[in-house]
Amino acid sequence: MPFETFGSTFLFMKTLSIKVPEELAVRIEKRAKSLGISKSALIRQSIEEEIRHHATVEEAPSAYDLMRQDIGCIDSGEGDLSTNPKHFKEFGK
Repeated sequence: MPFETFGSTFLFMKTLSIKVPEELAVRIEKRAKSLGISKSALIRQSIEEEIRHHATVEEAPSAYDLMRQDIGCIDSGEGDLSTNPKHFKEFGK
């Protein structure tokens, strides 16, 4: 979960109040209870999933963002892979 907690208090979180129809409130309460989480946690997860699902290209993480922890983690043993023409001899064939 991306939120830091201290006991049951979430740090660095803003309070957002919403109004929902009674039927939806009952469904939220039942679903949260069946998952063993709070209604707030269920609603946070649902909003995160919705936003992630509908993220535009600009909002979606870049290939760099997704792979940055792995960049440079493998050592080929060759120090000149990007500059020495001999490494490009069969490239593209």
